[in-house]
Amino acid sequence: MTELKDRLWDLAHSSRWFSGRAGRPAGVELGPELQANSGERYQAAFLDVSFDDGHVERFSVPLRIDGAEPVDACDSAEGLLELLRAGAPGFERLRDVPAGLPARRYRGEQSNTSVFFGDQLIMKVFRRIEPGINVDVELHRALAGTGLAAELYGVWSHDGADLAIFLEALSDPTDGYVLASEHARRGESFGAHARALGEALAAVHAALADRLPTGTLDGDAMATEFERRLDAVCAEVGEVRDHREAVTRSLRSVAGRRLPAQRIHGDCHLGQVLLSGGTWRYVDFEGEPLKTLEQRREPDSPLRDVAGMLRSFDYAAAEGDASPEWLSECRSQFLSGYGIDQAGADAVLGAYETDKAAYEAVYEARYRPHLLRVPLTRLASLR
Repeated sequence: MTELKDRLWDLAHSSRWFSGRAGRPAGVELGPELQANSGERYQAAFLDVSFDDGHVERFSVPLRIDGAEPVDACDSAEGLLELLRAGAPGFERLRDVPAGLPARRYRGEQSNTSVFFGDQLIMKVFRRIEPGINVDVELHRALAGTGLAAELYGVWSHDGADLAIFLEALSDPTDGYVLASEHARRGESFGAHARALGEALAAVHAALADRLPTGTLDGDAMATEFERRLDAVCAEVGEVRDHREAVTRSLRSVAGRRLPAQRIHGDCHLGQVLLSGGTWRYVDFEGEPLKTLEQRREPDSPLRDVAGMLRSFDYAAAEGDASPEWLSECRSQFLSGYGIDQAGADAVLGAYETDKAAYEAVYEARYRPHLLRVPLTRLASLR
């Protein structure tokens, strides 16, 4: 096991999806060995990584057992689809699964790993594992049959935690951010698409509210949380302090209210939508990656998703050096499609957008300082 721990550490440490480089390997756990009809053998492996502050994170490295040298199963995954078709232990099949599809690992991975099976299915392997149902799995189950998201084909789980999700591969998909930025660069209206995105998000929210628990939020508690985050932002990004008074007024707009809450996308932006067959579909329902699984599962205001998409239009406009009129049309058409009159948009929506822009300021200051101007422009516009 010590040798395997070292091998998994080396494999993980050289991978783009691995976020535990600041830690050290603490242990390894193995799931049951499974054999596909083709004879290939697979095994779930888990690498525990400890950090100086005492917390431990668990990462999944599914293995294909190839002689004495196990390799990452995502590089040779055809047998995993066979295991799903056969309903092997740990695999839950929810729809008929085609046979004989070739596997191709997507090399543009980030926090997870995706494998395409032909042009019909996609497997997303969750790398950082937390106990309980993965939010992406939970929300895809809730949206099954609606046509608003890719259809769920199956799930691979072990000991109460989801390891991978098998989904419909959308045909000829176009990334929303890429398409919006291209329109912005050409000075071509994106209004019709923006309106369709608003309509689709409203439908997603309606389906989630109908099929999953709802609740309310205490506006006073939200205002306190917003201001706590603002304190942290101002401590790190000096430019935000110049706008603190106006930012605080915007954030306080939620105080004294009871806000409807439900399950939402949680990380909504143009990079989380795909245009396929003339229809916009929302994807990647895992929520904000920096939040815990329990935090991502809590009902929240749907306006958080609306605000996230509005902020994304700002980025597309900046990417394409678009005119203010281009951006204004995107915002108004998206809100109209969602069912919000821009002229009478509630201050609560403004507070969520302000909170999102403040978060962006920290991210950009750390990782993309050339884009810091995008959230700062939003914050500077507050009066």
